[in-house]
Amino acid sequence: MDDCFRTIDEPSGLTVTTIERSGGIQVLTLVGDIDAATVGTLDDALATGDRLVADLSRVAFLSCAGVRSLLRANARTELAVVPGGRAVTRSLEATGADLVLKIHPRVGAALAGLAPEPRREMEPRREI
Repeated sequence: MDDCFRTIDEPSGLTVTTIERSGGIQVLTLVGDIDAATVGTLDDALATGDRLVADLSRVAFLSCAGVRSLLRANARTELAVVPGGRAVTRSLEATGADLVLKIHPRVGAALAGLAPEPRREMEPRREI
């Protein structure tokens, strides 16, 4: 499997690493705090694909701005979220976002939980 890495290092406290997985899935691993100062970096990362896994297991703080960003992305793309720590889980639960988002305990489960990419049916061959 060919994985493609891309890292965005935001000096204000959030780092995003993107790994391209088979089936057109991009895994976004976020490290740091997601707040008003860094939510733009999260928005940019969530705009990179149609099938995303947001790994928040190394995020120490998730503000309402970050939750809103996840919900907006969820409305336009297929998104699975791995919350990881208690602080992120608490933010998702307090806002009710955990009831809307696809939440998974680990990245592997999130990858398995994303629907397979739709296959195009081939048109029947016509004989001449």
